Amino acid sequence: MSTLAYILCIETANGVTSVAISKEGTYLAKQEIQQQNKTADSFHLLVQSLLEETKLEFSDIAAIAISSGPGSYTGLRIAVAAAKGYCFALDIPLIAVPTLQAMAFGLKKRYNMGDIDTYVPMIDARRMEVYLSFYNDKLELSRQYNSYIIDENFNLLFNSRDRYILFGNGADKSRKYIENNRVTIFDNFVPSAEDMCLLAYECLQRKDFKDIAYFEPDYAKPYYTTSPKAEL
Repeated sequence: MSTLAYILCIETANGVTSVAISKEGTYLAKQEIQQQNKTADSFHLLVQSLLEETKLEFSDIAAIAISSGPGSYTGLRIAVAAAKGYCFALDIPLIAVPTLQAMAFGLKKRYNMGDIDTYVPMIDARRMEVYLSFYNDKLELSRQYNSYIIDENFNLLFNSRDRYILFGNGADKSRKYIENNRVTIFDNFVPSAEDMCLLAYECLQRKDFKDIAYFEPDYAKPYYTTSPKAEL
C-alpha cells in the first residue's frame, strides 16, 4: 500500500462521466466520456482504465472524492453508490466537493481565467431553472441559489463594478436577459474530475470526511417520477 495521498476523484453530476487521480493534490491523469447518460454503462470501466494508466492498484488509493452536486440526479446517485462501495471495501474516507465550487476552480485554473472579480458557475435544472453560485476572485463562496428561475429580474444579480463570468451548461439560457456589459458568458467550459483534485486534497488534509453510511449528495430539489398508466 502506498504512503502517498492518491485520491480518486469522480465527476458525474454535470452531464459527463469523468474520473481522475491526484497525488498529494496534483492532478495525474483522467478518463472521461463527454456524453450524457453514460455513467451507468461506463463508470467502472473508466476507473479500471485509469488505474491501469497510472499503474496504481485500488489499495494505493487514500480517499474517494465525489462531485457532490447539485446536478444530475441519476449521475449523483450512481457515483455516490459506487464511491461508498469503494470506501467500505478499502476502509478509506469519503470526500465531497461541491460541484459548483469545482467548476469555479476549473474555470480559473484549467482555463486560465484569472482576471475576473466574480465566477458564476451555472448548471441546467430544466426549463428556465438553474443552480448557480457566486465565487469571488479568491474562489470564496459569496452567494448561492439552489434553485433560480431565470427571467427579466436576472440582471439584478449583477452590479456595474465587478467583472462577472457565467459558465456551465445553464449559462446560455440567461443570455437574452444580460444587459450588463461587465457580464461575460463563456461557452466552452467542459466539466472534469480534474478540477476536484486540489480541493479534495485540502479536504483530506483537514480530515473533512463524510459519513459513508448516511451521506447523501446535494440533489437541490426532490426527484419526481411518474407512475405508469394502469392497463385497461
